[in-house]
Amino acid sequence: MLIAENIHKGYKREPVLCGVSFSMRPATILGICGSNGAGKTTLIHILASILPADSGQVSLMGIPVSQARRYRTMVGFVPQHIALAANLTVRQNLVFWASLRGLNGRPLKQAVDAAADMANVTAFLNKPLGRCSGGMAKRANLAAGLVGFPGLILLDEPTAGIDEENRDLILRTLMDLRRQGCMVLMVNHYLQEMAQVCDRIITLRDGIIAEADAHDR
Repeated sequence: MLIAENIHKGYKREPVLCGVSFSMRPATILGICGSNGAGKTTLIHILASILPADSGQVSLMGIPVSQARRYRTMVGFVPQHIALAANLTVRQNLVFWASLRGLNGRPLKQAVDAAADMANVTAFLNKPLGRCSGGMAKRANLAAGLVGFPGLILLDEPTAGIDEENRDLILRTLMDLRRQGCMVLMVNHYLQEMAQVCDRIITLRDGIIAEADAHDR
């Protein structure tokens, strides 16, 4: 399970998260929504171990976020902005991220091929990222987060600014990940989109959970 308990975070005495608590189990998709400034990105960065919480605890499969090396091996983070090198091919980018996970040789190739297949980028693996469309780049960005098949996938606005075809491909990937037992946590502004795929939706307002909605699937 992913467990977040009483998470607090502020910047320059300005509170952003004020005691956020929730949990999620494998094979589920959790959506987090809220207006700008509600604390969504701060929360996902804490869950990704990019930012430290001021107080509170986060653990994944019993491993606390404070044990960063072990914790990060179980987490794939897909930021809103493309975190890949434009001058490299999609494959070269995925190889780079696989090597950061400590993979090499045959396991590296297998991990890259599996992530490419899951994110529907196999057809343009040898294309430089800078020559990919916005939607293709978003899918490549997703593939980088899937390398090594981590148990928890964190996504920040994965479908923002792309066309319907690429949006549907990304949402299909998320549902495939759930079927394979992953935990998928997605920050998104599009409520209708989240309602299609999420088992539960949490709304953040002024740094607290204002609403939690569960869907039967």
